[in-house]
Amino acid sequence: MLSVKPVSAAKYILEDPCSLYAQSKANPRNLQGDGWGIGFYEDGSPRLIKSEGAVYMEYEALSSAVRHARSRMILAHIRGASNPRGLPREKIISKENSQPFSYGRYIFVHNGTIMIPDELANVLGVWKEKIRGFNDSEVYFWFLMKELDEGRDMPSALWGLKKTLEELWEEAQRRHPDKKQPYTGLNMILSDGECLYAYCEHRDRKVGGRSLCFGDQPVFEMSYILGRDRLVVTSEKTNREEDWKPINYGELLIGKIVDGEISVESENVP
Repeated sequence: MLSVKPVSAAKYILEDPCSLYAQSKANPRNLQGDGWGIGFYEDGSPRLIKSEGAVYMEYEALSSAVRHARSRMILAHIRGASNPRGLPREKIISKENSQPFSYGRYIFVHNGTIMIPDELANVLGVWKEKIRGFNDSEVYFWFLMKELDEGRDMPSALWGLKKTLEELWEEAQRRHPDKKQPYTGLNMILSDGECLYAYCEHRDRKVGGRSLCFGDQPVFEMSYILGRDRLVVTSEKTNREEDWKPINYGELLIGKIVDGEISVESENVP
């Protein structure tokens, strides 16, 4: 969430009928119980509050974190862990594997799976040394950090990620006969403290899954609401009262504050 003034995101994280907290336990057969986190800015610097616990069992801790996180920029994430490497569960569930991830002024969350994280990590150069956990989303994050550090803008960084994954897959698929694609989804939200970037790109458009709570939108279709004083982006709408719009496949939404109001532009990442 990006807002003109520091505010709380409690409505969308805790209170709405399809809040992030409600989403964590909406499907008993697919509980989002592998960690959670909130990222925001405090005195201009990123601050993360994270847990490896099941968010639906840690309401008090989540509520406390939400109360503390009054900021112009707030990112929150609940985790249903992906495990493309087939590692033991104790390796992939920890605070360092929970999202958001942060570096410098950036905060990042991802929904989806990078199916060939080791291959992607191997093209990071010195940035590979910054990987701390076993979350494939962290490799995605460090790839973007490398691209941005080398002077690319966000659309170019995302295009470079897709191109790199496709090129790596051409060779890697022979080693992974159990996998059908290099990634399932690249849906992400990233903040640099001033701009909010939200990108929707996934491989499961034809699967036919529906959203967790209301079941009235495709499973990986992101949503947003825009007002003069705030921009809220979510993995799915959290209520039915506000004027939610979809972020289309391949669309990068960029929000920032211009002359005291929220301004949004959109770019397509081919």
